Amino acid sequence: MDGRLLVLGVAAEGEELYRHVLRMPGQTLAAHVSRLGWTDSEAENALEQLRARRLVRVTDIGQLVADHPRAALERVVSVEEARLATRRQDLARVRDAIDTFAADHRVGQELSSATQPARERVDRAVLASVHEHLVASTVGVIRQACPASPLRLIGDFPTVRSQLEAGREQRSLYLPGAVDDDADRLAQWAAAGDQQRLAAQLPSEFVCFGDEVALTTTEWGRADGDYVVLRDPMVVAAFVELFDRLWSVSTARDSDDDSSDRLVEWMRQGLTDEAIARVMGVSLRTVRRRIAALMREHAVSSRFQLALRIAERDR
Repeated sequence: MDGRLLVLGVAAEGEELYRHVLRMPGQTLAAHVSRLGWTDSEAENALEQLRARRLVRVTDIGQLVADHPRAALERVVSVEEARLATRRQDLARVRDAIDTFAADHRVGQELSSATQPARERVDRAVLASVHEHLVASTVGVIRQACPASPLRLIGDFPTVRSQLEAGREQRSLYLPGAVDDDADRLAQWAAAGDQQRLAAQLPSEFVCFGDEVALTTTEWGRADGDYVVLRDPMVVAAFVELFDRLWSVSTARDSDDDSSDRLVEWMRQGLTDEAIARVMGVSLRTVRRRIAALMREHAVSSRFQLALRIAERDR
């Protein structure tokens, strides 16, 4: 239960003191300090938090008393809910004004330069929210090239997840290293409906939302800068074409069963780990990790024993 009052500005120490006062009304602060083992400074700070919310008061003779928590906390919660309602109204008015400001921006862009494609710079800190907005406001295939690691958490993109589950198509290109470094996140995206392929190289990070918008880095190939939204039809078409060409020469991710069977077959043929990695389109570390997993699965301690065990299994 600790920490429930933090949303009201009452820290864990304040909550603990509040519960002491409720259980033992009429005690002085010094008596509570003795039982809690706190310093005077800690107790005074906790008491100040409770007094600020009018959850505890001090009588003329120094006793700490509290009203029934149902009445006291209902009052505090009601005040906070009223503030929240006012805040929501204020935000709604700002939302209603977005179209007006967007129209002003559009006029400014048209006046400043009719030949330059529309660009909207995006700070990295708000990238996820902008991505979510672009998904919600567009239709068509989502194409994304993801050379950066670690991969983004799917939990940060609820709109993307809901649209994928509803049937919207998303194709994603990853580097082979993602199989090693981000296996769990890769699997979570795949489970949501993300179509995944591995590319030998990706020139830069970018996302195409249908044929309407592209989102990419401000500096081509740079992974630590800000981003830019591009809406010029020719520019977006160029990004779509680039992605489709990369997609056509990339390698589909195998299921674990299929890749294991192929791995075993290549081991039988005598291919080296390096050769298998090239054929599978994954890293050398991935190949060795999968071989180690097969050895654990078949309870053997060497690759030679693994080959014998698999040969016995397939007879």
